[in-house]
Amino acid sequence: MSTLMPFVSVHAPTNGELRSDDRSKNERDLLELIRNKGPLPKTKLAQLSGLSAQSATVLINKLEKSGLVKAHPPVKGKIGQPQIPFGLQASGAYGLGLKVGRRSFDITLLDLCGNVISTVHEKIPYPEVEQFLSFAVRAYAAVTRTLSEDEKKKIRGVGVAMPFEVWRWAEEAGAPDDVLSQWQSVDLAALLSTTLSLPVYISNDATAACTAELSLGNAAALSNFLYIFVGTFVGGGVVLNNAIFAGASGNAGAIGSLPFSSANGDQLINQSSLYLLETELSRAGFDGQQIYNTPDYWPNADSVIMSWIEQASAGLAFSAHCATGLLDIEGIIIDGAMPNNVKDSLVERTAAILHNTDMKGLSFPRIIKGMVGSKAQSIGSASLPLLANYY
Repeated sequence: MSTLMPFVSVHAPTNGELRSDDRSKNERDLLELIRNKGPLPKTKLAQLSGLSAQSATVLINKLEKSGLVKAHPPVKGKIGQPQIPFGLQASGAYGLGLKVGRRSFDITLLDLCGNVISTVHEKIPYPEVEQFLSFAVRAYAAVTRTLSEDEKKKIRGVGVAMPFEVWRWAEEAGAPDDVLSQWQSVDLAALLSTTLSLPVYISNDATAACTAELSLGNAAALSNFLYIFVGTFVGGGVVLNNAIFAGASGNAGAIGSLPFSSANGDQLINQSSLYLLETELSRAGFDGQQIYNTPDYWPNADSVIMSWIEQASAGLAFSAHCATGLLDIEGIIIDGAMPNNVKDSLVERTAAILHNTDMKGLSFPRIIKGMVGSKAQSIGSASLPLLANYY
């Protein structure tokens, strides 16, 4: 499974309850077609997949018997008998996603169609290992409460989205060094796999968010783009030829580490992250934590927020310039844990700054708003078990 997602480390439980669903390449190809294009009749699936009509029929019948696809009402064409399209069966499988954030923990239960069934959010001052494991147990019970025992057996695993080397960001996260250093030595995948009796897939948080955008967003249908998620710390992911490009260590698109060319030489993480806005709001007498507690509704502090947008946009435009020069991508998708009007302003200002940048020799990329939103990391991590098993 790890060969399908090189940006993910995988750990299977040792109690024999693997929960995996080993599908053939041809079955995966058919499921991928249905996921991307919607319900399709067997003849069209055969045509698009390159399979014979007989092979496609046999495989679709097998997938239907397994509960992964279902027949839709017949569609009458101009000639011949009405054709029956087959679409994904939402209850055919489930994925769980856990997010380790700098200010919160999240869990999301996703069905096979990518619908969010349930989610739990818990505020924290900073992430602690024991606190996260406790949250995982409590939140798992909460989000699966409405599932029957048979449906619980269809949970194919739990994905975990967490910052790369989170222990290096103690100062920015406002956490004691000894608390974050625990993440460096703990085998989180093994602990979670034993605790929840599920396969565990661990990914960089921004890459997981990029996965969610690629699978469930990407309204412009871009094939090659830089994805930017503006959270407590800014991060990103890269998509090339409609697939995540992870890089050698799974951190391609880690724009927060770019050496932004500002007066103090700081990295981009200290230019375009939400923790900077949190600090400025608190200094101005507002509740800076509110931007994390209610990501869709921020305090009425226009001057502080606009100042942050101006600062953050300069960093995002810089990363867009770099990515365009290196990869010749079609566009930049900007998402984050923020209200839509703030995201719109961030996208517009980033595009304006880039338009005023010397881009000679480069094709200008489209600057587009992400569609998944504040839960992108958690939703993306929940999709990892489904991607590993079916696509």
